[in-house]
Amino acid sequence: MGNVQLEAFGELFQSQNSINRLRNNDFVCPFDNRIDICNKPNRGSLKYGNCSAQVGKSKRIICPRRFYESNYQILKETKNFLWPDDINIDCYDELGINIRTSNGDSFHYGNIDWVLVNRQNSSDFCGIEIQTDSTTGTGAFRKGIKDLLNGNLTDNYKFGLNTLASFKGFLPQFIFKGQLFDDWKRPYCAVIQDELWEKFIKKFRIRYKEITTYSTETFLFFVYSLEYNPTENKYHIGSHKIYATRWIDLLFSFSVEKKFLLDLDDIKRRIQKKMKRRQPIITF
Repeated sequence: MGNVQLEAFGELFQSQNSINRLRNNDFVCPFDNRIDICNKPNRGSLKYGNCSAQVGKSKRIICPRRFYESNYQILKETKNFLWPDDINIDCYDELGINIRTSNGDSFHYGNIDWVLVNRQNSSDFCGIEIQTDSTTGTGAFRKGIKDLLNGNLTDNYKFGLNTLASFKGFLPQFIFKGQLFDDWKRPYCAVIQDELWEKFIKKFRIRYKEITTYSTETFLFFVYSLEYNPTENKYHIGSHKIYATRWIDLLFSFSVEKKFLLDLDDIKRRIQKKMKRRQPIITF
């Protein structure tokens, strides 16, 4: 299998339901009741509705709203893991965190995707970030949609996964905001697909452990699968596992093991090679 769109507006991309939606401009998001029409940044008036995509053997969720199926089931599962059944939890989206010092300086940590709060105790809360993969060459989705509607769909379109860019955006922000949760001793959670998680821990060599009950862990990863249901001819957010790590382990992910450090003589040879092959852009 090559590079193809996997879902359109929650429907299997090659299904008749998907074709009907695209032909009828039915761009309603089936997962997130906060919005009506899919608001992913597509080109022109056409909405791609690309909830997920397949690149080679990889099947990746590429829209955060894709995780919100079944009326935000992932939020309910986070609540059930962190709090007893008899505690009522309210969920709020997009909480901005910023401070202003006595000198008038401001400092902005960014927004937290979700905050879950104990209704009876506002100091009992957790933060949740939703992390998906991203793609390059997204204009190819338009061609795929055109080919689908014309009955000429092929099995390979020129878009790819931009996984490293996804990590570069997620990890610094998670560490940055996470230091607050570490100081507050409150859980800070990330929701991520299992395929992306495997790439994540391999790339950054993060130490972690699987947990089945919550005690005092601060950094939690709720790792979900994306599973195909042949009866419905649809994909669904599937089972999940929960992993815990520490802020210092995330911080150390930016360090490089000694065996991977580039030797000074090696970089010197590379610079000399560059000097022989290219003229300098500017000389002062």
